Amino acid sequence: MDVLISALEGLNLWWWLGIAAVLLIAELLTGTTYILWPAAAAFVTALISSFVGWPLELAIFAGLGVLFLIFGDRFVKPRLKAGADSGLNMRATYLLGERVTVVSGFTEGRGRVRHGDTEWSAKTEDGSDLAAGSSAVVAALDGTRLIVKA
Repeated sequence: MDVLISALEGLNLWWWLGIAAVLLIAELLTGTTYILWPAAAAFVTALISSFVGWPLELAIFAGLGVLFLIFGDRFVKPRLKAGADSGLNMRATYLLGERVTVVSGFTEGRGRVRHGDTEWSAKTEDGSDLAAGSSAVVAALDGTRLIVKA
């Protein structure tokens, strides 16, 4: 028991920053945001560790960890998830409503179109065939295939 108490009495700014760093690395590996909040609590505890003793440091760490987890999960996490619908890394979503040029004639409603310097697999909305060189408008997406209309 004396070993544990002497270890706890040795807690200082650098120990708390080390704990925060380890927790942040664990957060980076998991990506869940649940480990982020105890890491933030450890960082804040590091800032005040020079002014209080170890029992109060542990209480502050535990209290802030719970508070940060509750408020972070309630207010921050929904905003992070809202950014997932931004269209980032989904280049095809920006093509909706854009004009494309038919590269090769459509057969059975399927063919290839060009937008800028990229060719896309495409099919027509109504299954009609388009002639090479004609233009069409992107109406929807089906995975990586564009659905176009004349």
